[in-house]
Amino acid sequence: MNADWTYIPGGHTADDLCQRARELLPSGVFAHVIGGAGEERTLAANRAGFGRYRLLPRVLVDVAEVDTSVNILGTKLDAPIFTSPTGVINMVHPESESGIARGAAAAGVGFILSDMSSVTLEEVAAAAAPARWQQIFWRPDREIMADLVERGERAGYKAVVLSVDVGEVARRRIVRTGYRLPVEDGVANLKRYGSSEWQSRVRDRGHDADDDVSLSWKNVEWLKSIVHVPLLLKGITSPPDARRAVDAGVDGIIVSNHGGRHLDGGPGTIEVLEEILHAVGGKIPVLIDGGVRRASDIAIALSLGAAAVGLGSPVVCALACGGADVVSGFLEDLVADLRRALGVLGAPNVAGLTRDHVSRIDQYVPDTALGPFLPAR
Repeated sequence: MNADWTYIPGGHTADDLCQRARELLPSGVFAHVIGGAGEERTLAANRAGFGRYRLLPRVLVDVAEVDTSVNILGTKLDAPIFTSPTGVINMVHPESESGIARGAAAAGVGFILSDMSSVTLEEVAAAAAPARWQQIFWRPDREIMADLVERGERAGYKAVVLSVDVGEVARRRIVRTGYRLPVEDGVANLKRYGSSEWQSRVRDRGHDADDDVSLSWKNVEWLKSIVHVPLLLKGITSPPDARRAVDAGVDGIIVSNHGGRHLDGGPGTIEVLEEILHAVGGKIPVLIDGGVRRASDIAIALSLGAAAVGLGSPVVCALACGGADVVSGFLEDLVADLRRALGVLGAPNVAGLTRDHVSRIDQYVPDTALGPFLPAR
């Protein structure tokens, strides 16, 4: 690819975009976007898991009209796709999270904003369509948590997504590059909580016995009690936790391992999807992200029973390649490819995809496209 590279609708894959981003971005920034924990076995498992499934078309079905639209927890989407939350991406492109929000809106897909965003949630709301959700991490000061939720609701975010798979921060590929994330300068969404005014409020309030450094189920129950929009838990990879989430009254879960960024050696998300769906028993919607690169991956996840599928690093790579225009082009192509896939599979709509449309094979067939996502260290 040369310097005058431009995005060609229908002509570039996620792999193309990530390879181009690799050429454009400093090595440390690219490592932040694409890298995983440790030796990146979980990162590889996310991608490899889709190679254990094959799609099975059903013929002689009327697919003259194919509808990819869905409604998930009151959020209407043109396709069951959302952009996964990724923080501190102003170093990737000047349009940062607002560019992804505009691209997702143009393509009619969902958008989840990281609370580690380099643009405030209020600013991003002005750029995003109504199909926007707010992701948050647990913080020990419940006043901060409540304020984040209230700000999100005032700004029109339709759901709260609590990440529950974050404990210790793992050693990642970025460490080997020597690059240090500009977190202090880049997280505009949280700056107010370090202000002297906010700190005075905290000192005046004194110690709150309910504040808890460690995230636990009691904190989930508290958060559920204060939100006025659906609450989802992101980072569930075990059936017992999925059952506990249902018992806790959450509205949905996202099967995710943080893009393989926190635990080296964990399962790929698609590998555990069916077990978690069985544990949930249809009581709440189950979404998934991790390793998704193409429409066939989305069709596999939907056929297994996922309500929607998220993409993280490919979308950020698209942003690096040209801002909101390339993000929207990539996502629009993905929606079009999914519509074609449903037609070939004999499913006139998303609900028409069933377990009969996919089979699991015993021997993994390597994904030849894996290379750009796992560049040599």
